Amino acid sequence: MKSSLSSALRASSLTLSALAISGFALCFTSAVHAEQYVFPENGQSKELQSLDKQSCHAWAIEETGFDPENPLVAQSISYSTPTISSQPVEQGAERGAGMRGAMAGAAAGAIIAEVGDEDRSDAAATGAAVGALAGRRQSRRSNAQAAEQQVQAEQQAVQQQAQAQATEDQLVQLANTQGTENYLKASSACLEAKGYSVK
Repeated sequence: MKSSLSSALRASSLTLSALAISGFALCFTSAVHAEQYVFPENGQSKELQSLDKQSCHAWAIEETGFDPENPLVAQSISYSTPTISSQPVEQGAERGAGMRGAMAGAAAGAIIAEVGDEDRSDAAATGAAVGALAGRRQSRRSNAQAAEQQVQAEQQAVQQQAQAQATEDQLVQLANTQGTENYLKASSACLEAKGYSVK
């Protein structure tokens, strides 16, 4: 059981690492460079062209609300590292499980001995031993199931966080793409109005 818990946690850590790396990659790819090729159709000087480009850049940002030099960045969703709860499920039997089983087994052994006219003390001792083992086994089984359910719940939480981050990243990427397209249209319109050919 211990190895399945550690392998599950290791897999969760690898998933988080992969998501973090892909998130950083997305931040770099979402910084869309709004590249335009501008040709002065009316023989404007390089200085005037530079001033006109700056003026149109500022106007396009004001008009669209998007600056391609400062694109949106996805907010990182904080991940909590999976832990085995604040009170870990014990791997052994719960305290007193053997004693309860022994008491039930001793009572059952004494009743069986009474019915069969056998020595009650031997039957009670045998019943107590069998009951103690059965009680411990049942307790361990319950603890193992609880630990497995806990690991599954933590893995599900990690997957939900990863999906939320992926959705956030996609929305930001879409907003940057749309913002860049709108910015380029506005900048082109401004430059064309000032006598430039823009591609």
